[in-house]
Amino acid sequence: VFDKHMAAEAAREGAEIRIKTQAKGLERQEDGTFIVTCESMGKTYDIHAKIIIGADGPESHVAKWAGLNAIIKPQHMVAGVQYEMCNVKMKRNDYLEFYFGSVAPGGYFWLFPKGGDVANVGLGIITNMAEKSAYEYLVDAADNCYATQVAQAVELNAGGDPVGGLVKEMYGDNIMLCGDAASQVNPLTGGGITNGMLGGRFAGEVAVEALEAGDCSSNFLKKYEKLYLEEMGAEMQKYTKVTEYLWTLDDDDINKIAHKFKEMEFDKLTTTDIVKVVIKADPKSLLKLGRIFL
Repeated sequence: VFDKHMAAEAAREGAEIRIKTQAKGLERQEDGTFIVTCESMGKTYDIHAKIIIGADGPESHVAKWAGLNAIIKPQHMVAGVQYEMCNVKMKRNDYLEFYFGSVAPGGYFWLFPKGGDVANVGLGIITNMAEKSAYEYLVDAADNCYATQVAQAVELNAGGDPVGGLVKEMYGDNIMLCGDAASQVNPLTGGGITNGMLGGRFAGEVAVEALEAGDCSSNFLKKYEKLYLEEMGAEMQKYTKVTEYLWTLDDDDINKIAHKFKEMEFDKLTTTDIVKVVIKADPKSLLKLGRIFL
């Protein structure tokens, strides 16, 4: 729904939307530009591009075709799977529910109400920390969750979520990566919409400047990475440290932290607020996290 909303807004501003169209390959020309081979409705055709913004998700094909080093290590890829379910019996439909620990190793299990008795019920795991597939963890979690005892799945979606920090190369001659393709994801929460939109905005702005200047070289496009790092770089490094620390905790440690939340009152709840509760629940974490957040 959100993707279609953004596409409609782009179209209103003059962008040309190609529906049912897939990029099948890139070929760099002598002048540095690209020929993009596309396939749509059984037909193949080429597009000549002076500059490309790759926003094709984790394990980006665009990055591979262009020769960028955007490899994501297996231990930094969350395997996510989600049901949309009806007849969900949550205690409150204005709350999001999260469950951490062995229910979803390296990630968490979630319930996101969508109105009425419908909710998104899913989880993400780090596969090399897990003993079975993400789908098997989801089946077990849904079978044991109070809210989904009589619920029925009406849709199933799966995908990867890179949580290891930014890829090594977000740009090159005539090309930039943004969103999950550049691993622009909060390493702690796995959330990537805000980060990806910021990357898309910076990439679009720098692309316009490059075309106007007649210079799409990597030396010009490095401004894109600079803008992103100035805005998000320090935050992503901080949350990578927190994520690595949380991966060392067992269920008892996590329950201890959760109980601390009952003692706290929040006017707002940011990621930094959560980390401060973690430090209060486990003073030993101060050695690893205190200098970063306090």
